[in-house]
Amino acid sequence: MSRLVGAALIFFFLVLCATVSVHAQTGNGAVQGTVKDATGAVLPGAKVTLLWVETNRSFETAANSVGFFIFPSVPKGNYRLTVTAPGMENWQGDLLLAIGQTAVVDPVLRPGATTTTITVAGDITPLIATANATVSNTVERERIEELPLNGRFFQTLVLATTPGLEGAEAQPRVNGMRGASMEFVQDGAVLQNRDTGDIQGRPPGLDAIEEFRVETSGSSAKMNRPASAIVVTRGGTNRLHGSAFETARNNAIGVARARQDFYSRPPHLVRNEFGATLGGPVYLPKLYSGRNRTFFFVSWEAYRNMGASTTSIDMPTMAMRQGDFSGLIDGNGRKYTL
Repeated sequence: MSRLVGAALIFFFLVLCATVSVHAQTGNGAVQGTVKDATGAVLPGAKVTLLWVETNRSFETAANSVGFFIFPSVPKGNYRLTVTAPGMENWQGDLLLAIGQTAVVDPVLRPGATTTTITVAGDITPLIATANATVSNTVERERIEELPLNGRFFQTLVLATTPGLEGAEAQPRVNGMRGASMEFVQDGAVLQNRDTGDIQGRPPGLDAIEEFRVETSGSSAKMNRPASAIVVTRGGTNRLHGSAFETARNNAIGVARARQDFYSRPPHLVRNEFGATLGGPVYLPKLYSGRNRTFFFVSWEAYRNMGASTTSIDMPTMAMRQGDFSGLIDGNGRKYTL
């Protein structure tokens, strides 16, 4: 009986991990192009394989009658594109696909020799978007980690890195448009407080975000606002990766908080933000290895803020409390006449 329970728990765990690794449609990109030979003639029926390097997952398709191929919805990441056709040398190139990007790649195959050879095109990442007219700004994982930020709310980074945004971080205005002109979307789900219309109170933490893309003009028709901030969270890969952090602010730390006015002590402040992430392949010793198949990623953050502030207020003198306002003066020392 205990073996059955253990097997059921393992099966549930694997199903859960597999479910977590599924990527939403919103935020995915596309890879498309036309396969040609050295003379510019199209090569129909060429086999096209797209390998997701981080997970070793591959996608396959074939060029149609005019040599066109497309992978319509693939997650962002590093890819290796391979094209093969009878009588031609194999073609291979490396591609970095950004969030929501439509990468146009046109492989050119040369006539093959008696031995199998591969034409390595190197980095084929498009530098200019030619498939649509969307105006957007993408912030990748490296810039999320390196850019200076006050606090750990990613919408602060959205406002600081995207031209055309202004106003409140929770509900920015885009290119001067008033009202709720921008919407935040995380892995296909809208991040919105339905009561206020602002972004929800606790959006995903910085360490859980892989990349975000802010579209400020010509946003896709699947978005319901003129502008959209599309967030893609991180996932597990074949490499075990993680992080941990702790940030602290305290009224007792630093000369900068020394008071220079008539208050003898600075206001009380104890603020802590801390958390950790972990991702990689699912591995159960002697039972299951998820390398190249099943992955997991977990993230946790906490925020603690205990503070107090000191304010001043004018109070009536003892004479005023007894009805004597003869000492009432203005800011220049002149007496008031009641």
